[in-house]
Amino acid sequence: MRALTAGLPEQVHSPGAFVRRRLRHKLPPQLAARRQALVECTGCGVPGLPERLPDGLCKGCQGARRRHRP
Repeated sequence: MRALTAGLPEQVHSPGAFVRRRLRHKLPPQLAARRQALVECTGCGVPGLPERLPDGLCKGCQGARRRHRP
């Protein structure tokens, strides 16, 4: 509220245009359009990207699974 109301001119001729310009110049920049979701390893709970956790397991848990298989 303060960022939008600070330094107001005495007279505003076009309120809509004035507010639109102030909003564009005072708002923080937009975040990147693409966000990557993180998932957790089903074995140990470590977070990671889905492509790094095939079958839901991190490399450490996959190695442990292979070592324990007969």
